[in-house]
Amino acid sequence: MKGTVHTHIENAIATITFQHPASNACDPEMLAEMAGSIKNLNSHSGVKLILLKSGGEKAFCAGASIAHLSALKDLKNAAEFFKGFGRLILEMKTSNKIIATKVQGKAVGGGLGIIAASDYVIAGPNSGLRLSELSIGIGPLVIAPAVIRKVGISKFTDLSLEPSLWKSPQWGLENGLFNKISKTQESLTAETNTWVLALTQYSKEALHQIKKTAWQGTDHWAELLDANATETAALALTEQAQAAFKSFIK
Repeated sequence: MKGTVHTHIENAIATITFQHPASNACDPEMLAEMAGSIKNLNSHSGVKLILLKSGGEKAFCAGASIAHLSALKDLKNAAEFFKGFGRLILEMKTSNKIIATKVQGKAVGGGLGIIAASDYVIAGPNSGLRLSELSIGIGPLVIAPAVIRKVGISKFTDLSLEPSLWKSPQWGLENGLFNKISKTQESLTAETNTWVLALTQYSKEALHQIKKTAWQGTDHWAELLDANATETAALALTEQAQAAFKSFIK
């Protein structure tokens, strides 16, 4: 099963839609394509804002592709896989466009990293949040800086040490992962489109400076995420983690 990434530009908004049959889990190609799409939009003068969303109705993003995790055999390739999430987060934070993300469903693991690296998040009432990494023998190390930046160390620890517990949309709003929750699932798309279109009326330069200010203090993330990816890769190759991965795809 392969995922897809599609970019559509209209009304100064670049909409990036990612989709994968396995609950929108991210494989290496998808991560690279999303990161590349965001990077390429830096030079697109006609785009003021990026809207990031996933296909389907039930899942926003299931995180890392379990099929790819179970196929990891050596540290180099495993580290490269997890660095893919790091590169996406880095491109999101350094983009000169505000990135708004629409969350229509459940987000697990790396899906929270995408949410946390967004500048503004609008979620539906069917959304949910969970860091499941500990239950499969690894830790949410690569996405940790982005999540901690939004929710703080204490809440990140809660999420990490409660891998089977879903957090509600209201929890996401109260703890900084969500900026707005639509009243109904049906109104989510309309509310998101209205909000992002309104934002395009403002100065592109001012929007960029606001983003730069919000991301101050993260210049060291390239090295940090790289190191965390290598640490995660080592965990992913342990016997316990590999057994957990394989149990999901039987």
